[in-house]
Amino acid sequence: MSIFATRRTRAAKLLKKAGLGAAAFVPGPNFAYLTGVHLHLMERPTLFVLTAEGDIFAMMPALERQKWGDALPEAETIYWTDEDGPEAAFTALADTLGPSLPLGVEGLRMRASEYRALAGHLGADALVDADPALAELRLVKDAEEIAQLRRAVEISEQALGEVFDAGVGGRTGHDIAGRLKAAMLAHGAIGFAFEPIVLSGGEAANPHGDVSDRVVSPGDPLLIDFGASWGDMHADITRTAFCGHASDAHAAVYDTVREANARGRDAVRSGAPVGAVDDAATGVLEASPFSDLILHKTGHGLGREVHEVPPVMRKNGDPQRAGMVFTIEPGLYRAGDIGVRIEDDVVVTDTGCDCLTSFTRELVILD
Repeated sequence: MSIFATRRTRAAKLLKKAGLGAAAFVPGPNFAYLTGVHLHLMERPTLFVLTAEGDIFAMMPALERQKWGDALPEAETIYWTDEDGPEAAFTALADTLGPSLPLGVEGLRMRASEYRALAGHLGADALVDADPALAELRLVKDAEEIAQLRRAVEISEQALGEVFDAGVGGRTGHDIAGRLKAAMLAHGAIGFAFEPIVLSGGEAANPHGDVSDRVVSPGDPLLIDFGASWGDMHADITRTAFCGHASDAHAAVYDTVREANARGRDAVRSGAPVGAVDDAATGVLEASPFSDLILHKTGHGLGREVHEVPPVMRKNGDPQRAGMVFTIEPGLYRAGDIGVRIEDDVVVTDTGCDCLTSFTRELVILD
């Protein structure tokens, strides 16, 4: 049995457990995870359907016939042409799925166009958000996924080291971001997890601020949040450095975040609540003189998407499980002055924590 067939068997069991007859997937992480096929989410409606009994169906634009047919010849597939349009294909798919209701859909990914078409043929009451039922599907990563993520992290850290070695003083955020992307590609990245966030000075106080043409100057904090993509996986790393020097006040903020990051990593262990990681890291921030500078939880799941389950927050009482991957990224932000975030990517193991990121967390002064 192929790895994709094994994954579909697990997914079918999750659907049955949730009382769903089937689930429909549009091109994206779940689609590729279950089929091994990467397709663009474009203007042509494209659906892969898995039933709770393990049967597979699809509705495909005719131009994908060769790619899809070679990968899943066993799927009962309805092809449609640009000339005919997708309406007849939706009708045929709905007739096929009639006995397999309710139908789960990806609440965070399916577009209104596919949803309306399915609802028009099956009835809106027959469609259910399948995301809660499928949350466990990609929760635990397999060895290949972890190896891909490890490579994505390695590429990212090599690139960041080159950018730091080249100096940042006098450069703009756009310039640094461009150099970082070029370095990631040079080291083997197949793409970027997201557009790098490069923020200096007071801009760094906005956790997800926009890159600008602000020039990095002496005394500025420089926050860089970025990640390379390799295989199907994405790295997500943040480091904060300083140009020329760091004031005592800024160094104190930095040291507090570094301690929070360390305590969060110490709390990673199989069987402990996911929320214990946030409790450990955020507890350090709350006990510091900077408790009013906290803006977000400690982290999030990471893998085929940059943000996925589990959320690393206190109220998450679910147990950590070996193979889970998530970020640990405590931060402190003072508007108009400074932002510090230190983000690592970790894997839960049977014995504790495998931290994939190794880039220094010491306070770094850059030229």
